[in-house]
Amino acid sequence: MIVGQEPLARDDMRILLGSAGCECTVASSVEQTLATIGQKKFDAVVLDPQSSISQAADMISRINEFHPNLLKHVVIIADEDSDSEIKDLAERYSVSHVQRKFLLQQLLGSLDALFRPEALFPDVTHVARVISDSFRDPLPAGVRGSQDRSRRLLYAAGSLRVDLLIEPDAGSHRLALAGQILDSAKPDRRFDGVPVTLQGWKGSVAQVTAGEFGEFHVDFRFESNISLEIKIAKTNCITVPLPVMERARRSAAGF
Repeated sequence: MIVGQEPLARDDMRILLGSAGCECTVASSVEQTLATIGQKKFDAVVLDPQSSISQAADMISRINEFHPNLLKHVVIIADEDSDSEIKDLAERYSVSHVQRKFLLQQLLGSLDALFRPEALFPDVTHVARVISDSFRDPLPAGVRGSQDRSRRLLYAAGSLRVDLLIEPDAGSHRLALAGQILDSAKPDRRFDGVPVTLQGWKGSVAQVTAGEFGEFHVDFRFESNISLEIKIAKTNCITVPLPVMERARRSAAGF
């Protein structure tokens, strides 16, 4: 269900979610929302308060009172001028929020996380998928002879994103890997202290812990097949399979 007073904003979200296969119902008021929820079961509620923070607070309070099981499936849209108030409201009721300026990037990931919460998958390892690879992108005109052998990769596992930069060390068999863990559904989520392990053929190659903003850095000796294991929680691990690499001296591409 999409709730908001502004028709154009509701339509934009309905089109966005509809393109992802969601069946959407729209409502414009607290009363209409509660009446509709009472007649039909909904998987999630996207609440767009625009400038009416008081209406958003009233809506969430009423959902918490009459449909408490649905509360954890509420996502609030925040504007820049109301972001702090929305954050306070979201923290008070433990609901997700996304910024309007990042709506396209964050909304679907946020809903995906609600439909597949980590708590329902004890002792599960998720294998992240590549959604962006700089080696697959066409090179701009004039840079085909570039000696830059670095590779940028972006992986996804649910709402989590792992952004990686791999750089070969010229003149040696070592590689530098810099990365960051992000949550598209919860942009303010912190990952400090999360263990990140680099796995090779014979086991662990290196282990580091992520910083406050999910950043980490690993230097390691070349291995053709390696992967990252990121222990998000005691019962939730993400495996990031890195592309098969070749020694830098074998190719101008590096790996």
